Amino acid sequence: MAGIGSPTPTPTPNLSAKEIAARSSQTMLELDTLHFVIDLTGSLAYIDNPPTTALKHVDGDLLRPDKVRGLVKVSSLGIVTEVGLISIKGQSYVTNPINQRWEQLPPEWGWYFDPRLPFDEEYGIPAVVPYIELEKVGVEQIDDNFYYHLVGVAQGEQITWWTAGLIKEDDVPVDLWIDTSTFLIYRVHLVELVSDPDRPTEWDITFSNFDQPLEIEAPPLSQ
Repeated sequence: MAGIGSPTPTPTPNLSAKEIAARSSQTMLELDTLHFVIDLTGSLAYIDNPPTTALKHVDGDLLRPDKVRGLVKVSSLGIVTEVGLISIKGQSYVTNPINQRWEQLPPEWGWYFDPRLPFDEEYGIPAVVPYIELEKVGVEQIDDNFYYHLVGVAQGEQITWWTAGLIKEDDVPVDLWIDTSTFLIYRVHLVELVSDPDRPTEWDITFSNFDQPLEIEAPPLSQ
């Protein structure tokens, strides 16, 4: 929270949580580029069946309408592996975990997480935010910026698609931090209560570098 000598936040007065969410959704969907980081902690979230490979971390960039690149960290049998990923117009490329050379996504891979999904214009985070029942906690200062803090409970159908089916249950607590000046989403926090009562899976998603110049090209493939 703001301390003595801190700049005064300038939120738009009397905006409801619903109005803030609607403005934020429109603003996020108008972006051409952004940087994102997805962190999963707590109970492992497996992205294959039978469950052997768990998603841990994604660090990437989005270039609308159909390009994304990132570094994906997964854990399999206690071993953490990093995989580079580029997706262009639905064609996906990955780095081979053994030699780190780029290749088209092998059809025999038993797992895959598409980093484009959280930003889908119809089913992604910005698109579904206005349909979540949210309440405004207040305005919080993080570093030098001020954010609306909204809390609510998302339903499974609102988020299961962009999480690639990793979250299926109803009643998923969600926190949102939205810039009071730009209405850009800074952070999303989700808790999968049914994953493990004692150590639930938690998703932390942060956004930055909005509308910064960005190029994403297909990688050179190994011969």
